[in-house]
Amino acid sequence: MKTKPYRILLIDDDIDLLELSERILKKLGYYVIPYTSSLQALELFRDLPSQFDLVITDFRMPGMNGAELSREILKVAPEIPIIMCSGYSSDFGEEDAQSIGIRWFARKPLLTQDFAILVETALGSG
Repeated sequence: MKTKPYRILLIDDDIDLLELSERILKKLGYYVIPYTSSLQALELFRDLPSQFDLVITDFRMPGMNGAELSREILKVAPEIPIIMCSGYSSDFGEEDAQSIGIRWFARKPLLTQDFAILVETALGSG
């Protein structure tokens, strides 16, 4: 059971998917900080790493993809749970994610219930 509102850094360059994911997470009781730019999200994370309990990122993004972003985040906070999401089956998969230290990987689109379970699991509360 949650003892505090968990803070989630959510990154996806697709504004529609970002807003949908944000609405779902807020409805589930999480505090969400959304970003469409992986570079800006990384800058915020580097400034305030202790402010986040979970990072959820898309794989395919301009500037810095989700794998590169995750590597940089894990350099700052190796213990932070990261969920990588991807809609492209051939670009990046679960084994690729695990090889860089990402423990949770999901293919888009995700059903709301599956997304909720994945987030709870990553936060250790499910």
